[in-house]
Amino acid sequence: MERRAFAVWAVGVGLVLGVLGNIFFYGRVIGLSFPVFVALSTVAVLASSRPARQKLRLRNLWPLLPMLFFAIMVAVRADELISFLNVMAVLALGGLVLYYLPLFRPLDEDSLSEHVMNTIEAGLSLPSHAAGELRYSWDWLRERRHQRGGALASVLRGLVFASPVLVVFVFLLGSADAVFANYVSQTWNGLRKLLGLQVMGETVPRLMFTLFIAGLGTGAIAYSWARRERMVRVARRYIAVGNAVNEMPADEETAVEAEAKAKPSVKLGMIETGVVLGSVVALFAVFVVIQFAYFFGGQDNITVEGLTYAQYARRGFFELVAVSVLTLGLALWLDRVTVRQERREQLIFRALCVALVVLTTIMLVSASQRMLLYEGVYGYTQLRVYTHVFMHWLGVLLVVFLLALFRVRRNVFSLGSLLVIIGYLGTMNLMNVDYYIAERNIARYHEGQELDIAFLDILSVDAAPAILPLYAESEAGTQVNQWAGQWLRRKLMALDWQHDNASLFSAHAARDAAWTQLDAVRASLPEYDPSLYWGSYYGAYFGTNDDFGSGYGSGWDVIATDEPR
Repeated sequence: MERRAFAVWAVGVGLVLGVLGNIFFYGRVIGLSFPVFVALSTVAVLASSRPARQKLRLRNLWPLLPMLFFAIMVAVRADELISFLNVMAVLALGGLVLYYLPLFRPLDEDSLSEHVMNTIEAGLSLPSHAAGELRYSWDWLRERRHQRGGALASVLRGLVFASPVLVVFVFLLGSADAVFANYVSQTWNGLRKLLGLQVMGETVPRLMFTLFIAGLGTGAIAYSWARRERMVRVARRYIAVGNAVNEMPADEETAVEAEAKAKPSVKLGMIETGVVLGSVVALFAVFVVIQFAYFFGGQDNITVEGLTYAQYARRGFFELVAVSVLTLGLALWLDRVTVRQERREQLIFRALCVALVVLTTIMLVSASQRMLLYEGVYGYTQLRVYTHVFMHWLGVLLVVFLLALFRVRRNVFSLGSLLVIIGYLGTMNLMNVDYYIAERNIARYHEGQELDIAFLDILSVDAAPAILPLYAESEAGTQVNQWAGQWLRRKLMALDWQHDNASLFSAHAARDAAWTQLDAVRASLPEYDPSLYWGSYYGAYFGTNDDFGSGYGSGWDVIATDEPR
């Protein structure tokens, strides 16, 4: 396809994506529309970025699978934090694929820092490439206008001239015949509803939103095409001088530049590194011994005056996670800057790193146990659950570091880090965090412990399947029953509005399931009472006997707590 003709194609596809983005997202509740739009955009970019007789490198397309998974989960989970992280993951993975799509080198062989910088580069390059396509398109259209047989340009001009004529005749014919006017009115209302044009005053912001999405789509298509054309030219140049394609540099960098980029600016000898690692290992060993003697040994071994086992265990899990992250960073840095000239030095370095990983893993187990005890005593929150799951994936990352230490493959730590990030977010999606938190906290309440109402009040409708049984099983008139009823009624009111304004593309698994469940018990729910709305989060608790202290300006009484959220 000729370059300027492709520009017209890219702008046209971008405009189609812009119109779809307007219909799907502007003033609409996001649901099925998001994965559908992501899938259509992906197909458009892949189809438009493939030059004739050139195959796409499938090895660089695997991030599309988790990208589509996270896009689908936007239409499954109602938790706003999870939805935000899913959208960010889709954008990041999309940018990563966009950059590596035309390259001959696999993306899994680059470093993590290169992945980050390349993704940012792809995102920042979209506006300039979109502007370039507009210029090429304008040149093509201007040239076609002066050529005989410019059918497309003639049709476009004809439509422009025909539009006001048709509007005048439709108005006159509608005035002449009521039935015709009714059909015109129904057609126009249907188009307005389909396109979301309910308020004519929103025309300008809608147009700006459409052009913004169109610009991103055009830029993505143009960026991928331009980079792939560049790589094709480089490949042809190398073939012309007798080199094999698979022996050419991944980009136009020389081998000398690539080697210089890999050299660290700071170098340490094995003695200095040995002192650092040995000191840290010795410190961690002492800490681990204390853990086995006190924390792992149980509450009977706590001898510090005035310190209970629960108070001892509740401290330190965030600090231990921070220590683990810093330790991993230290080991990676030392592995990069330490010069090991002899096999003995390599063995000593690896032995110290293995000892450091083993001790760090024990500390992570200690942090996980502390978090379990803390959650059992004080309940579950998003911060605690997210941190707890992160501990497990951090342990996986430590194993990946060992693989990198023994040079299992090039840049295995970078690939492992990417997979750990994907796995961590995937785990949070599959867990259904809001439901998990509500279910566990309500189970604690049934076991005789306090119920953190202030935190439950901010959960999304993902938690509805857990709170609905609490309302049904609690005694009518109790404050637990009143709170659960008010929470369910508020969620139902919001879901009613979304249901009334729903379309096929606003379908959402969690919201639709919650509306079905709550609609079935609508008659049994209390009327909404604004005075019983807990609008902030300061630590309200319900005990098993419904005993309360002073209130904070809401209908719910409170027992204050000093525990961090």
